[in-house]
Amino acid sequence: MSIKNIVFDVGGVLVDFCYMEYMRKLGFSEEMCREFEKDIIYSELWNDMDRGDLMLEEAGIKFKKRLREMYKPCDDEVDLFIENIKDIVKEYPYSKGLLQSLKDAGYGVYILSNYPRDLADMHWKDFKFLPVADGYIISAYERIVKPDEKIYRLLTEKFGIDLTESVFIDDRQINIDAANALGMKGILFKNLDDCMEALNKEGIIT
Repeated sequence: MSIKNIVFDVGGVLVDFCYMEYMRKLGFSEEMCREFEKDIIYSELWNDMDRGDLMLEEAGIKFKKRLREMYKPCDDEVDLFIENIKDIVKEYPYSKGLLQSLKDAGYGVYILSNYPRDLADMHWKDFKFLPVADGYIISAYERIVKPDEKIYRLLTEKFGIDLTESVFIDDRQINIDAANALGMKGILFKNLDDCMEALNKEGIIT
């Protein structure tokens, strides 16, 4: 079956989730950056935010409690992290052009992202690539996160696209595997050049 749609993840694909650079700019030590990476960014609490079960203000309280119990009080650092969190992502300069080239070539272009609600409210209005997309799904608004198959099926429910006619591009293998199980062609994103090569191999003109 021919490919008609290209579905993109956001963080790590269209946007740099540059949390380490962000924390260094806040003045955090390398040790604290690594601790926050492990105990905040890759914590179940962040996953709860992605799922829409936890808002940022409450998450900050829980982060403080978690860090206090694990090693030491970091209340001021958590406050600083939360207060400036708009700067935790940067749109890649190629993103809008990539989506536009695919759309100009006749493909449907969609976005499927795990993203906390508060952060989506802050960031998405400024993403230059967003107006190019034919539709998007944000996990926190749907209360489902990748790799749950339900969130992929929303692409069909909301936009009427056939998953077997769609390519899904994501930077996490677990999400690619879930897409493959539903008949989508998955491309694991490592960098733009590799992605373009993979799209070309599928006969997709960019």
